[in-house]
Amino acid sequence: MSAGRKTTCPALPTKTGFPDEPSSDAKHVAPPQVVWWNGSMLRVKLLAEGARTPAVAHPGEDLGYDVFALEAVHLTPLTPVKVRTGIAVEARHPVTGDPLGLLVRDRSSMAARGLATTGGVIDAGYRGEILVLMTNLGAEPIELAAGEKIAQMIPVPVLTGPVETVNELEDSSRAAKGFGSSGR
Repeated sequence: MSAGRKTTCPALPTKTGFPDEPSSDAKHVAPPQVVWWNGSMLRVKLLAEGARTPAVAHPGEDLGYDVFALEAVHLTPLTPVKVRTGIAVEARHPVTGDPLGLLVRDRSSMAARGLATTGGVIDAGYRGEILVLMTNLGAEPIELAAGEKIAQMIPVPVLTGPVETVNELEDSSRAAKGFGSSGR
């Protein structure tokens, strides 16, 4: 199978056990075809020498893909820095082929050093270099080495759709209660 080529396969079983599901003696109807995207969730284009493919230590268990710094970086206190990764990515659901967005989040090892990752939303259609916005929250400068794991990318479904302007919203138990309204 060539990279990026979509193929079809039989749909996965859909038996859920819900009461409104047809019984097993109901007339069999062929399930819809599911589109596969080569079974991979993340496609990566290396844009620079030294760039590394994101890694996942425990596929199916780890929430995100570790991403690496392309170059050594000096982080002064309280100054946001765009850290280059040297990669561009395309994320898709491995079964349906639907586009996925990615959230760039802190790695616990970076947070323990006083580094925060912010501004980390990668839209499904973005094909430019992934830059990780990092801020040193400490009082002393921090050095990152080229090739060091700096953040993780977490795949998320794209659920945005049309927006409707209305005069009223449905009631909810929370209503307009905001900050601190659920107690401490």
